[in-house]
This record gives sequence, structure tokens and C-alpha cells, in this order.
Amino acid sequence: MKAEDRRTNTILPAVPYTKTISKRQICYRYDEISPEHCSVNLTCLSEPLHLDHRISRNPIHTVTFTGWSDPVPSGGASVTASQIESYEIRVNEVSPSKGINKVDYTTNFLSIKVNHTITDITLNLTSDTPRLYCLTLEVKDVADNVRQCRRFILMDATTFIETNPDQPFQFTSASPDTGFSWQTHHNNICLTWKEYFFNKFYLYNELFNGVEANTLISENYEQISGEIPVSGTPNVHGIVKYMVSWKLNDGPFSQEIEVPDFLNQTYCQLLPLTDGETYIFNVRPFDIVGNTHNESRTVFIDQSVPQITEIWLEKDGYDQLFVHDSTDLSKMQMTFDAFDAHSGILKIHWRFGIADTSTELISEHLSVVKSQNVSISC
Repeated sequence: MKAEDRRTNTILPAVPYTKTISKRQICYRYDEISPEHCSVNLTCLSEPLHLDHRISRNPIHTVTFTGWSDPVPSGGASVTASQIESYEIRVNEVSPSKGINKVDYTTNFLSIKVNHTITDITLNLTSDTPRLYCLTLEVKDVADNVRQCRRFILMDATTFIETNPDQPFQFTSASPDTGFSWQTHHNNICLTWKEYFFNKFYLYNELFNGVEANTLISENYEQISGEIPVSGTPNVHGIVKYMVSWKLNDGPFSQEIEVPDFLNQTYCQLLPLTDGETYIFNVRPFDIVGNTHNESRTVFIDQSVPQITEIWLEKDGYDQLFVHDSTDLSKMQMTFDAFDAHSGILKIHWRFGIADTSTELISEHLSVVKSQNVSISC
């Protein structure tokens, strides 16, 4: 090898060159598999993201995310899995709408990131108004593969159940002419309370219509069951069930029964009915937060018609006069007894006419006056 000194353009004497060889081996791990949770392959019963409460009045919550691992890539050795690097919890608010609700991912209410050794986090979700939050867990491995799952949590420490007096809460089986108080048949007792009970906040904020799907979250990691699923929660202005009970006369109330198909806001019950009986039905709604309210309605049973007896004409002190020769009816008086053993007499409608020609001469309605503090001497 001849070297040249470029400073002086001088060729230096030739020297022997001995060739040397150096080698180095570098291994790369190829991992494109995202982290997985043991519940997906049915090796555990835990949830990918567990909340101590999904519906709560308490703003402090502990979320747990155990059971995650980084699976071995197909065809690779066990050491080729890159392992879990970190967990990140992001909390975003769900915005209510008339249709499908959307998660506001543009603003994080909270964002906490921890390394792989930590598997639970305590969150403070304090709010002065009810809010529905979306909690997204992002699990990341060393190779930057990620897996997301989410759960929804409702925070509500302020709302309660109210009633609307302009809506019906009455016995549909009872007679409308009696103000839905008297039932004049012995069939089912039926009660309706459509739009009567409501939670005002959820009346105007429809948080439970269902949430828009997130394409980054597969079905195994979506909240598809339990409280507040992504598909929505059936409710009536925040109310999720009604309990009903009843009692006969002065007896005790029956055991409460959950109303089936509660969205109809009606209930019918077949009971042994006897004239003169009184039934009191109590309806107790529960809203999604667990608030409750009690109200009762009373129905009276009376299938028998009023009785009319002792009908006669009275003249000059003589009664039971059905045949006479007098044409001056102003000096005669018609008397009768009318009674109803259960509901009483409300009014009397009488007509007077000529039977042979079916001619009505006069008719009137008489109101019934109740007597009070009556004393009878014999």
C-alpha cells in the first residue's frame, strides 16, 4: 500500500497491508401482535377494565386492569414477546343527544399513564351536575402495539324522582264517571301511570340512548353487557323499573312485584273481588341511580246496581195507592226507597208520563243529600 501526503504531494514508501475481518450479529424482534386480556381466551373471569361502581354518587373510583399480557407472535419463541410497557387511562365525557350519543374525545377530563407494574388507579370524578363518562384503557407493549378497551360510568349525586300531576295515575279498570275510583266489574284491576313519574335531569338529557361505536375497540373489549352498555339502557326519563304492591281493606300490603315490560307504565292484576271491598295499590319507581318514590291509589269494588223499593202514591194520608180517580196530581205524592249498600246513591233521575201513549210529561234529576248526626227515637 502506497500512501500520499496531500500536503506535499509526496508518495510515501510502499508498506505491506494485512487484511483483517470483523463480524457482528444483530437480532431484531418483530412483534405486531397487540396486548390481550385473559378473558378473551377464557382463561380468567376478570374484566379487562374493572370499575368498583358503574353508577355512583361517590366521585372517588378505583379502576383495576389486571390480566393483561403481550402474546407470543405466531411462530416465535416465548422470548420474542415484547412485553407490556405501560397502561393509560383517559376519561372523556359522553354528550347527550336525541339519537346516538357521542364521546367527546377532543378533551380529556382526566389522563393518567403508569408503567406495567401498576394495575389499579384511583380517579376523582367530582362534578356538580350528573355526567356520563367514558373510561378508555390503552395498553401498550414495548413494540408500540396498543389495545384499547372502554367502560362507561355515571356520576350523579343530585337528581331525584318527581311526579307530574297533569299526567294520569289512575285505575283504567274503574269507571271514568266515578273519577276512576269505583270498579263496576269483577275482572282484572288495571292501573296506569304513563309519564307520571320522571327524573327531570334525564327527561331533558337523554344519556342512555346508546353510544357511538369506536372502530379502535373490538367487541371483546367493548362494554356490551352489564350496567350502562354501549347499546343503551331502556328507561322512562331515567326510571329503569317499577315495583307494585297492594292491600285489601285494612290488611297488610302484599310483597312487592317488579312490573314486567315496565316501559308500558301499566300493570294489571287478577284478584278475588267482592262488592264492598277496597284495594289500595302502591307503585314505587326506581331510577337508574337508585332513587325511589312511593305513591298509592285506591279503588272501590261495586258491581251491584242500586235497589229501588216501596214505590207508591200517597194521598190524604193513604199510601200504596196505585189506582185512583183523582185528576189533581198536585195533591198526590210519589214516594220510594232507593239505596246502594256499597257505593251509595249519587243522583236520581225520574220521569212521569202516560204509559198507553208512551208520552213523557216531565222529568228531572234529584241530587242526593247526605244526612249527618241523625238520631232516631222509637
